[in-house]
Amino acid sequence: MLAKRCAEPLRLGKFEGILDWRPVMPKVCKKLVSTLATASVLVIAAPNVAAEDLDGDAVRQLVSGKTVEAVHVTRGYPITTYYLPDGTFTQDRDGERESGTWHVDEQGKLCTMRTGWGGECRIIAQEGDVWKAYKVPNKVCKGRQHKRTFNKILEGNPHDL
Repeated sequence: MLAKRCAEPLRLGKFEGILDWRPVMPKVCKKLVSTLATASVLVIAAPNVAAEDLDGDAVRQLVSGKTVEAVHVTRGYPITTYYLPDGTFTQDRDGERESGTWHVDEQGKLCTMRTGWGGECRIIAQEGDVWKAYKVPNKVCKGRQHKRTFNKILEGNPHDL
């Protein structure tokens, strides 16, 4: 009986038959949907929990004066970046040379501003022998997105970037 009440369609004129159970939903169904939604968000976010987020000092130590060899996770192209201690960087991004500035913000995120482009800030997390850069979307419900994997971190500028 309860399941039937939760799934009753409303009479909506030309939209007759479209399932809209929210207005007739009893409190029990609302609680169940809310609990399931919360559980699904936790399950989706769970894979990111294993990585340990670095604080600002650790991020600075990780990249300042070093070259990071990374890969863009979704597009697969290589990104090699030399982070100079003065807050500038040079980068080979899939064969194209770019430059800009970098800093670590008050939340410990690594922020870059490419010349002629917008800026971006990423959470850096260590997972075993690799580091991962995560985008944090404006919408809390989306969760953070793994964007880059730092495969190697080398002292200085061995690639002459």
